[in-house]
Amino acid sequence: MFELDEIMRQRESKMFAEILNRLREGKHTPADLQKLKERCVQESNCPQEAPRLFIQNALVDKYNEQVYESFTDNRYTIKAQDSVIGAASAELKEKIMRQIPYVPLRNSKQLAHKLKLAVGQRTEVATNVRTDDGLTNGASNIIKLIQLTDVNKPSGLIWVQFDYEDVGRKTRQENRTLYVREIQSTWTPIKPVTTQFPVGRTKSAQVVRKQFPLRPASAKTVHRSQGDTQTQIVVNLNSNRAFPHIHYVALSRVTTIEGLYITDLCEDKISVDQRVVKEMEILRTEQSLNLCFKPLYMLDQSDLKVCYLNARSLHKHIEDVRRDINYSSMDIMIFTETRFNSSDTDDIYNIDGYRLFRNDVSQGPGPGRPYGGTAVYSRVPLKEGYPYAHNVNGIEFTIIKTESNPHLNIIAVYRSPNIAISRLLSSLRSVLDEDSSAQNIIIGDFNVNWMVESDRQSLYNLMVVQNHYVQATDNRLYNRQQNVN
Repeated sequence: MFELDEIMRQRESKMFAEILNRLREGKHTPADLQKLKERCVQESNCPQEAPRLFIQNALVDKYNEQVYESFTDNRYTIKAQDSVIGAASAELKEKIMRQIPYVPLRNSKQLAHKLKLAVGQRTEVATNVRTDDGLTNGASNIIKLIQLTDVNKPSGLIWVQFDYEDVGRKTRQENRTLYVREIQSTWTPIKPVTTQFPVGRTKSAQVVRKQFPLRPASAKTVHRSQGDTQTQIVVNLNSNRAFPHIHYVALSRVTTIEGLYITDLCEDKISVDQRVVKEMEILRTEQSLNLCFKPLYMLDQSDLKVCYLNARSLHKHIEDVRRDINYSSMDIMIFTETRFNSSDTDDIYNIDGYRLFRNDVSQGPGPGRPYGGTAVYSRVPLKEGYPYAHNVNGIEFTIIKTESNPHLNIIAVYRSPNIAISRLLSSLRSVLDEDSSAQNIIIGDFNVNWMVESDRQSLYNLMVVQNHYVQATDNRLYNRQQNVN
């Protein structure tokens, strides 16, 4: 096992995350329970719009019914359109039709026999309608408009607004002709779907059902809520028996403890499965997973660690670099295609603990930022006068030399694909001839297609055949005090 230790859902609420972690393993303290009890309130004091979670299905159905009854206008009871196929006789067909209203949702592929919906009601998609467009089981939404062409059967459209705007994007685009003046562009049309499911003792007969693929979701079971993330939630954990880990699942759906409202904590039913506890202990002590590579941040501190990245706009991605532990463990970081403007101050791009050197390129005639530029960040002492820029024929060269390895040049290269390879080769010769006695590490983005023989061979001849360099495409480490051969 490789255990993840960064909590994402509650990352802005560290105290709450730590309580949940202890609760998850049954290691919660009296202080943790007291903190949770502080979030216990009466139902009447809970935000009306917050989703409700219950353990018991009966309580879910009761609350959803209450929400439906609270709407006085634009509410409908939509009865599914059912038919029977495969029945051996008319008598059997009639018998099955009488049984249909009592078929549970789990046996009818989640399409309800009677669907109670109202404008303003929270619902969710009940089955996978279109997975490539996010119209999948559990996609949460609010009903905005109900347009039935026949109130006695599933017909017409139900317009919903999903919690996430990317859900239903393709469906909205494909149905753009339906958007008349009163229909907002963020609403998604939901049409009835048809499915069939077996019934009867032998399962030889099938019911064909047509219904809207929605279900009320003002309240849902804790089990169904797995995967949800909410800013506010109301939790009722009333139960006659203990369900291992269900308290953790319910309470961890919300991002902060301030958004948590508990109407029944039922703390005496908090439990964990001892088989899970035992297995976790085995995984942590006997079956820990070692990565197949050594991350940069785990490399020996005595090594001189240098990295190079074509950042494709460091101006845009500077925060990503600052937050990446792989980069912050480097001694020297080299970035190309920085796209810095000469008017940009160093303060914009500073990284704590590092000194910045900029090899900016001049602004072109057009608007926007220049496409090139190199930046070097160093946290080790560099030899006086280094780094320095040595740009030749439109190719960026940045020469770096550390105090601990004065015999070693680190040469950062960036060649735009618009510049001929012949110019790259002549420029490399010029740079290497300047300090022929030094040992060099040449690192960069040459923009050479290694699959094209003519491009590859000319660079290979210069570097390997003529100058006896060794090519490295993986991590290459050097001890700060060692000679480089």
